[in-house]
Amino acid sequence: MRNFFYIFLIFTSLIAGGCSGSNHLVSSEEGLSEALQRNYFNGTQHLLKGDKEAAYTCFLRCSDEEPDIASFHYDLGKIDFELGRMEAALAHLDLAVDIDEENDWYRYYRGKALAATGNLDEAAKDFEIWIAKRPGDLEALRECSDVFLKEGKAWHAYQLLAFYEDEIAPNVEVRLDKLMLILISEFEFEKFDEFLSNAANDFPDEPKFIYHKGLMAFIIQEYESAISILEGLARSHPNYMEGVITLSDAYFAVGMIEEAYELKLEILKSDEVDPHDKLLIIDEFFLSEFQNKGGIEAFEGLLEIAVEIHPRNAEIMHYAGLHWYNKGDFTRAEFALQVAVLEDPSSLKVHLDYLGIIHDLKHWEVLIEAGEQASLVFPLEPLIFLYYGNGHKELKHYKEAITLFKNGLAVLIDAPKTRAALLNELAFSYREFGEKEESYDTFEKSLIHDSSPYVMNNHAYYLATDNQRIQDALKWSTKANELVPNEPNFMDTQALILHLLVRNLDALDWIVEAQALLNSPEAVFLEREGDIRYSLGESERAFELWERAIVAGGGKTRLNEKLNRPVIGKE
Repeated sequence: MRNFFYIFLIFTSLIAGGCSGSNHLVSSEEGLSEALQRNYFNGTQHLLKGDKEAAYTCFLRCSDEEPDIASFHYDLGKIDFELGRMEAALAHLDLAVDIDEENDWYRYYRGKALAATGNLDEAAKDFEIWIAKRPGDLEALRECSDVFLKEGKAWHAYQLLAFYEDEIAPNVEVRLDKLMLILISEFEFEKFDEFLSNAANDFPDEPKFIYHKGLMAFIIQEYESAISILEGLARSHPNYMEGVITLSDAYFAVGMIEEAYELKLEILKSDEVDPHDKLLIIDEFFLSEFQNKGGIEAFEGLLEIAVEIHPRNAEIMHYAGLHWYNKGDFTRAEFALQVAVLEDPSSLKVHLDYLGIIHDLKHWEVLIEAGEQASLVFPLEPLIFLYYGNGHKELKHYKEAITLFKNGLAVLIDAPKTRAALLNELAFSYREFGEKEESYDTFEKSLIHDSSPYVMNNHAYYLATDNQRIQDALKWSTKANELVPNEPNFMDTQALILHLLVRNLDALDWIVEAQALLNSPEAVFLEREGDIRYSLGESERAFELWERAIVAGGGKTRLNEKLNRPVIGKE
């Protein structure tokens, strides 16, 4: 039995302690009690099951019985560290290191515990010992530097990288790591230019060091120096496109516009540049003073190249589609947005822009199909139901439209204008579906969330044409005209309502003023004035206006019926 426990003890000590080894444990074999071996066996079993506290209790018994065996203290310290008990971890790991100074794994874990407790310089010393025993193992180096980075101590991470190059060997990957630390960290590095020069000399085949020399010159606006450095980089590393991008910007900064543009063409044609970065370049070009100097054709040339090279890239096609739509190239815009949706169906913005363009183009069948697909991907997005429902509404599928607008309202949380828009469309659909009372009430709800004068006018007009709730109609029409004065259509609604209230002189003032604002006679206004004047007893004048309304395109049947009315009043 004793031999079994001894063999198991050696095996499991390797599992529990990583690759630490344990000379003290092996050399002390003759003095190990069976109780200790059983405790160690139980402890490793608990570790394998993930019960660290139970394992800790077993290892603690081992260390109490044999305090001079380093691995017991190491196992305890490692568990303390993993459970976040840093002070206790340090106490045990200090004992382990004191007993076995040559064991680098003890140093590694003590270094981590020291870093976690703010003892950074002491941690660095332990890490240096661990790293020195692993020359060429950059992952080991980065593991240690990452410990400092996680603690927010970039300078100590940098010093660890410097130790590697000073004490082991210069290495281009390590030098690049040092460069990235300088760039992303806040510590002051006064000799950055010297660092870059040395790095470029030590590693002439690595373009990043030369590039950052040029970039630094560009940032401090030493454009001629930047151009000289970056042109040299372009000759030695023509495929290093970051350098080409900055060189293009430097050319532009000194007025070398044609040279800058030629480089942008090269960038967009390159397979080395990510499509997203190409799009940023195109957009920056559009927003730059090229645009102010009439460079829209140059911009479109860049965009066309990007589309030609990346015809299935969602981001580029989305951008191109919006540009083409604003330009009036609706066919290409619709196709581009369709591609963007197919290639990136998880983008809500792409779906909404596509639906918006289809809606504006009045492609109702396509809108319904796209709305259905979008609603499956984003079942909680109310704007999708607004577009989707509008497609059905425009095709007079009012029952389906009502359902979709209600669905949009059901998933809406807090967006008053969107709620008002859904309610407005729902109110219109109710009206066309024959549920006028529901329509009136829904218009009222819409106006609670957004006091749109246009909705006020529509609501008032519908009430007036239905000859319902006339006082409410007057209230909303009056308010609409206050919010948007001198709007002929609003004034016509006001005239209609006043006419229904037999306030014909007031109605006449409103309709006459409204027509004075028109560029040319319109049938609705002419007919309305005729109706009012007929009620005032001005029959001949009314007949004249109705005849003019027919000429202006008014409904002949209705107007001819009015022309057959008897003459009343005194002319």
